[in-house]
Amino acid sequence: MTRSAFVVPSLSEVNQLVEPIVLARDRTFPVVDELSELFADRGIQRGSTIGVAGNAAVSLAVALSVGVSRSGGWVVAVGLPSVGSLAASELGAELSRWAFIDRPGNQAGDVIHALAASVDLVLVGPDIKLRTGYGRRIVARMRERGTSVIAVGNPRLFDSRVDLSLRIKQAAWTGIGSGHGRLISRRVEIEATGRGANASPRQQLLWLPDRKGRLSVIDRSEGLRNSSRSIRAENRKVFSELAESTLRAS
Repeated sequence: MTRSAFVVPSLSEVNQLVEPIVLARDRTFPVVDELSELFADRGIQRGSTIGVAGNAAVSLAVALSVGVSRSGGWVVAVGLPSVGSLAASELGAELSRWAFIDRPGNQAGDVIHALAASVDLVLVGPDIKLRTGYGRRIVARMRERGTSVIAVGNPRLFDSRVDLSLRIKQAAWTGIGSGHGRLISRRVEIEATGRGANASPRQQLLWLPDRKGRLSVIDRSEGLRNSSRSIRAENRKVFSELAESTLRAS
């Protein structure tokens, strides 16, 4: 099924999206094993707010939702028209449990508030703006209903500090060399900091995506070897440029 089949065009259809959920017995939503080390409880705490920032933030947000949709939960992306169904599917997202509200306009706050009583996880894009004070009202409703939210590129969206912040410190594509080739895989380094049980910083190295378009963990020793090779390659490049300029000057 194509992505367009899941686009929700208006606020009037939000309340009809799914049946209202009941308060969940489980404390967390599942996340895939590759991302579980970023969470103290190895999952997304129900009713929590998560901020995702840096290059590849949208891909990371989609990857975080995979466990929710696979387990039968509902995921809605608000203000994220750049999310592609093929890429999301390759990361493991169950698109039959997704809906998209690409451009909510000035109804964004009302849309998110309504979703808090209807779905399990809401992804919110960086261009979404809320009226002053409205963010706290939405968060209170989400905590009551057990709905979690991931704010992409806008950690202060809800007028308060998020419960968990995931920052992509580095992101680099492989496959391009000497000005030619094609993008194959992207290596990302993620740092997690937060409050309460998530107060202790955590880090994870990932392929997002790997050569097969999927999410996979990079062994820490492999990452260090790759970093060392990159540094040595850069040093060789600088040395060659210095040597070449010296020869031209002589």
